Amino acid sequence: MSEKAEIVKSGTWLYDKQIPYEVWIVKQNFDYFYEEGFEDEPERLNENGGLFQGLLAADGRRHLLGSAFTLEETVAKTEATLQHRVEWDDHRIQPLFDGRRYELSRDSN
Repeated sequence: MSEKAEIVKSGTWLYDKQIPYEVWIVKQNFDYFYEEGFEDEPERLNENGGLFQGLLAADGRRHLLGSAFTLEETVAKTEATLQHRVEWDDHRIQPLFDGRRYELSRDSN
């Protein structure tokens, strides 16, 4: 099965109340921490075969903020992790590429 991911909610968070970082909520059909052949337990996915992952994105890097089975749970977990207000404006709603690397385009390296 090929790994698919798409940004379904996005916003901006200010580090030190000054430096903007993108915040993404990604709907995906894989558990980032599951790797076939190295599993201790089955892959954790919801009844639809997916989950949602919160990410902080800046300077070409992605930082995982937590995952959950629903969009609402993931938004709450992401906001709690950042401990500051996220300005949700959905400025970046799009498919992602390259599986676990969460690339914005097919050409990214």
